[in-house]
Amino acid sequence: MKVQLILNGDDLALSGGPRDSLFAVLQQRAGLFPERVCCEQGDCGRCHILLDGKEVPSCLIPFFQVREQEVVSPEGFQNTEEYRQFRALLEEEGLVHCTECTEVQIFHLFSFLEQFPQADAEECRLAIGEIPCRCGSKPVLERGARRWLASRPWPVVGREVPRGHH
Repeated sequence: MKVQLILNGDDLALSGGPRDSLFAVLQQRAGLFPERVCCEQGDCGRCHILLDGKEVPSCLIPFFQVREQEVVSPEGFQNTEEYRQFRALLEEEGLVHCTECTEVQIFHLFSFLEQFPQADAEECRLAIGEIPCRCGSKPVLERGARRWLASRPWPVVGREVPRGHH
């Protein structure tokens, strides 16, 4: 079956089977998530995307359900000015370059901060902890999150961070 969607700003049609996850189609047919292994349970964070602006694990989304929706992958995010600015800030903080989690952590943390601009230090720490890795980048990400939030023109009145936002 063919599904029309917007992928990283491009309007296109992708083909997939009725049982395919969005992750499988994006990896096999769109060339995204190269060499990335996913837990297929939504827990590892390696397959996260933005679906109409909300971060979700693409391994849990049936491909056919994304018809006419906007999908932004970590690879698409890496082509934005926001990514370049956020990554530069994290590198100033001493970002550890881990092949397993660095890009996933950056995508996840930026998505969280955009969705919850009034997040406090504990909420940021919890969000960072949602992506499993042992590379030692978490303190850097926490400092970077505080700096990013301090540099933004928020706060947005009335926005709350729900506990267990996933």
